[in-house]
Amino acid sequence: MEIINNAQEIRTRLEQFQANKDPKLKNTMSVPEMRRLLGLKKTESYWLVHRNFFETRIIDGRMRVDLESFEKWYANQVKHKKVNGEEPGAELLKTSYSFMDAANLLGIHNSNLYEIWRRENLETITVDSVKRIPVDVFERWYENQIMYQKADRMPTLTDLEADYIPLQEAAGLLGITKEKLSVITRASRYKDIFEIRVYDNKKWISKKSFQQFLNAQNVYQVIKEPEKEMPTSEESMETKEFISRQEAAALAGVTSATITKWVQLERFPCVGAGRVLRIYRKEFLKWLKKYREGGV
Repeated sequence: MEIINNAQEIRTRLEQFQANKDPKLKNTMSVPEMRRLLGLKKTESYWLVHRNFFETRIIDGRMRVDLESFEKWYANQVKHKKVNGEEPGAELLKTSYSFMDAANLLGIHNSNLYEIWRRENLETITVDSVKRIPVDVFERWYENQIMYQKADRMPTLTDLEADYIPLQEAAGLLGITKEKLSVITRASRYKDIFEIRVYDNKKWISKKSFQQFLNAQNVYQVIKEPEKEMPTSEESMETKEFISRQEAAALAGVTSATITKWVQLERFPCVGAGRVLRIYRKEFLKWLKKYREGGV
């Protein structure tokens, strides 16, 4: 494999040297160069050429790709990516959304957005055989509706994980099926508690609303230790609404066993049970102050 890579590197350098030496070859690249740049097979590279996505020239009897038109094409498509280089679609992403990106911006399933665009016969463009929504069309539609609220900026998975938990993971914590929790979020007396967002067509529940649901009823409680704390990663112990026994012990300067004893004596309000029991921080600190002053 190393020999092949070296051979390719030698060919590339020879082609670049020849292009720099011969004025006719400047501002162009060979089809094999383009193929290696995009990591394509021979058939795929010639398919791109014959679709006239970018300009080509015949120089000394050989076909070469015009660099300026190639870069313009590259900035307006997202199907092909350079092996080493900038991401594709720089211009395309400024002027249009994929249906999935626009749906993520609104926090809904992309099938709902497809249906809106079909029903209202709204404009789309087609790039690489995939329909996209022009940004100006999306903004005009958004300004004339009141049902959906978009995020301030295009969300990422990292952004979402800070404040939300996947519905399936939340169901696992409660020991119920995803379908059952979905029904609870849509058609139970607690449905108004839940803050739901859809990302890549999967439902997510805000950690804050999930905790509020736990506090509001006694039927469903966490039976499995969550991998992450319910409060967002941005919160410190000083701003959390709920804290663990270990955190309470750190605040009080005692052992976790002492906290467990106080919990059993119902000295302050808690939620959950077992390993995932959580303590109201403000109530705990209020009780702790009285305890230290000898009031309890």
